[in-house]
Amino acid sequence: MSDNVKIMERELKKIQKNFLKQIDNYKNFIRQSEQDAPIEVLCLPKDILGILRREGINRVYELTSRDFTKIKGFGSVRLGLLQAALDKFVLI
Repeated sequence: MSDNVKIMERELKKIQKNFLKQIDNYKNFIRQSEQDAPIEVLCLPKDILGILRREGINRVYELTSRDFTKIKGFGSVRLGLLQAALDKFVLI
């Protein structure tokens, strides 16, 4: 194989790797954009919405990085309702 062919193959691999990375970034962006909605779209009870707002959570995407067990006022019932609403929202 000539040196030019080897160089071209290396460059093609770099381009492919970069392309796959860009596709991955795009998928992540789309996934995050899908969750950029007010928490009211989850149709949660007012008490749960109040707790979330008190914690400074206003958008659905802000829920993805939270440990709900550390939020004061969330017991197993409220956690279950929140998780069910999130699961339903993500599936839609």
